[in-house]
Amino acid sequence: MPDLENFDLIILGGGRAAVLATAAAKAGKKTALIERDRLGGVCPNRGCVPSKLLIGFAEAARHVRHADRHFIDAELRGIDTAKLFASVAEYAAGVDPRYEGRLKNGGVTLIRGEGMFSGPKVITVGERRLTAPDIVIATGSRPSPVPAAYAHLPVWTSDSLFPLHGAAPRSLIVIGSGFIGVEMGAFFAGIGTRTMLFARGDRLLGRADADIERTFAAEFSKEVETHLHATLAELTHDGSSFTAVFDIAGQRQTFQAEAVLFAIGRIPNTEALNLAATGLAAGPRGFIPVDGHLQTSVPGIYAAGDVNGRFMLQHAASYEVQYLRQRLLKGGTAPIGTPHIAHAIFSHPEVASVGQTEDQLKAAGTPYVAVHQDWLNSARAMSLRVEYPRIKLLVSPADYSILGCHLIGPESSTLLHQVMMLMHLKNDVRELAEMVYIHPALNELFLAAAVSAVREVRAHQGREKKA
Repeated sequence: MPDLENFDLIILGGGRAAVLATAAAKAGKKTALIERDRLGGVCPNRGCVPSKLLIGFAEAARHVRHADRHFIDAELRGIDTAKLFASVAEYAAGVDPRYEGRLKNGGVTLIRGEGMFSGPKVITVGERRLTAPDIVIATGSRPSPVPAAYAHLPVWTSDSLFPLHGAAPRSLIVIGSGFIGVEMGAFFAGIGTRTMLFARGDRLLGRADADIERTFAAEFSKEVETHLHATLAELTHDGSSFTAVFDIAGQRQTFQAEAVLFAIGRIPNTEALNLAATGLAAGPRGFIPVDGHLQTSVPGIYAAGDVNGRFMLQHAASYEVQYLRQRLLKGGTAPIGTPHIAHAIFSHPEVASVGQTEDQLKAAGTPYVAVHQDWLNSARAMSLRVEYPRIKLLVSPADYSILGCHLIGPESSTLLHQVMMLMHLKNDVRELAEMVYIHPALNELFLAAAVSAVREVRAHQGREKKA
């Protein structure tokens, strides 16, 4: 048996936690980082970054197609998808070496291979055995597996989609209606691929506020052929194209496409860790439970990012890694707290949300007032010459605090930060109503909505006094 190597900190997973590894090494801690795949994690290699780079090309194509909205006669003569895909692949190819350089220059011991527990706080990687008083599990997540009956077919998941090469498929079936499904569906539709999306439920974007989702579905389906209540019954491949049979609301229908993308959720990377050897057990869905300090049931072992199942968002993982940096390197003792973690969907149209939805507030019995209106109080919004953009504010009638804010429209992910900042510092919708806005910036949409929300709260309070 090889000798046991002692470290101050071991990190399993080289995604966002690589930042913690470098900081720890620079702080004088003997640090090891173990990674079985490409450094950087899913986000820069096969997720957030390459997908958004692709989406940028699709948006450029849409601007040309819809130039007539602005009385401009323009024609989209073609898209060089080979160059488009190559530019994205070039970025992704540089991620791993960039991360490796930062880790090695920072003094981190980088170990390539599959790491698993082989005893209490002992990790085995190949022929090496490592131990440390503090261990961070940050192994991330991966796409839910393709159903076994179709796993042998040349289908895509979000992992196998990248890197793309050559020509885009002329037709595509997307199975799944979450973030990845609608983002990739909108991309391929944007560059001219006939795209068909199939959802098992009765709506798209199950986490979205219902009013926003209705607007999204109406716009999204103008470009992407959308089928709800759809269950895949058969899928075959003849060497050049797929034939898919779906049960749609009780009726079997057949579709053909050159490519198929399964986007049916994500699962944590925990099954290969041999958690039991160190006294840990994953939850029923495979996630590792943590407390308010991101510590597992074993003192000194932490879990951050997708693997703990708290948010499964890259920016939330970054926040958790920064929290562990304060705790492990600077002696922080406060719990991580409950920040307002927002999310955005970079589809077409774009959606961004923070806080609770109206359905969640109803289910919890939380009092609220709701304002749901268009953006057309902003002249800059009017200049976009699209009518669907909406804002929904959900506000507490007790203290004017914002309980939820939901946007659909261009630059929603950017605009939402104004509300996120307010919720972080002084959560009072009256602040939105009283500030002076640059006229006629897009942000003026918040002014009209906030004024309406304040008026609704005061009316509610008046009715309560009378009662």
